[in-house]
Amino acid sequence: MGAYSVEGIVLRHADYRENDRMLTLLTPRGRVDALSRGCKRPKSPLLPGSEVFVLGNYELVTSKNHTLVANCLLRDSFYNLRLDIDALACAAYMANICEATVQPEENAQRPFLLLAHALGYLCYNSYAPRAVLSAFLLHYAIALGYRPRLHHCVICGKEIDDSQGALFDIEQGGVVCPDCKSRMGRGGLLKRTELNWLREAREVGVKGELPAEDAPLPLLQAYLESRIDKRIPPLMTRL
Repeated sequence: MGAYSVEGIVLRHADYRENDRMLTLLTPRGRVDALSRGCKRPKSPLLPGSEVFVLGNYELVTSKNHTLVANCLLRDSFYNLRLDIDALACAAYMANICEATVQPEENAQRPFLLLAHALGYLCYNSYAPRAVLSAFLLHYAIALGYRPRLHHCVICGKEIDDSQGALFDIEQGGVVCPDCKSRMGRGGLLKRTELNWLREAREVGVKGELPAEDAPLPLLQAYLESRIDKRIPPLMTRL
């Protein structure tokens, strides 16, 4: 058996036997599935750290069959997420993205920080959930190595005149000029305000301070899902 401590965010939990839960944790060291024994008992010290979306410092013990949660120092429960259906839906969608893309024992520092920051913005700021989620998806794609091209045509390289907006090619990962429209794959039209939103959001991180109505959320969902080649469960609400 071995023991180690790690920061973690609970992405999901599943009941296991009468009083146990199996936790799926996102950590800077990758995804970890850990058994939290007895956590469902009312006075269990593990209960606060065995809820979805909580951030804590976990002491984990590896055995032949399981990784066990030995202790947890709760750092943030992000409780207010549970009081806003839109914020909760965005948190669940982001957690699903992380669970689908982060593998065990891989360097997941950037996904971990992106999720932690996004949960904080959803919970403690007045930013619109749609804007926070859209910025998260953009920067998550960048973290995975799929930085979209937003200033020059992804096909011919010509600088984009954004006075009327632009086309965006999901498969080729960037904007497309009118001359290359016939060579474009799956994608759609970006309004000028949406293109500017993407360019600014790329600079300011996952803050949701840009206008939510200009965030091209469906396009960003389609772009990231095409890159990870997995279907993510849809949002629980319409933003």
